[in-house]
Amino acid sequence: AARDFEAEEEYLDIQGITREQSGKYECKAANEVASADVKQVRVTVNYPPIITDSKSIEAITGKQAYLRCEASAEPKPDFEWYKDDTRINSAQGLEIKSMGNRSTLVVANVTEEHYGNYTCVAANKLGVTNTSLYLYRPGTVIADNGSTNLAASIWLMAISLFCLICKC
Repeated sequence: AARDFEAEEEYLDIQGITREQSGKYECKAANEVASADVKQVRVTVNYPPIITDSKSIEAITGKQAYLRCEASAEPKPDFEWYKDDTRINSAQGLEIKSMGNRSTLVVANVTEEHYGNYTCVAANKLGVTNTSLYLYRPGTVIADNGSTNLAASIWLMAISLFCLICKC
């Protein structure tokens, strides 16, 4: 939405600018002597990356899988992927495809070794952020925070059974 600012000075001072204020600004100078002169300038607000979308996925062995990570940033972010603490390069059946604000880790042929925790890292000159994603086996229960809940469920069931048998 267009907004008008009036000033007699040669500059527009925007205090505490936010990323939402990026865009085209138009400067119009007018007096009674001649017609108005209008110029446009583009204002770019730089800010560090913010992860806007990522999702853990269920994958079947022998099939292809895609882990996706999106981040909002200016300048555009650079992405890195990690499995546990090891940085991933496009090799050995894994391919990283990054374009603009989105990066996708493609697993060409899922094997048991591919299951686990992945980290997507987005960085630019102003900062760095990351998020965890899981590539998990069919039937695994994933908690809201992304962590695997299957082991916790099995332990809880085992403790309950033990208590029933031993009359805790």
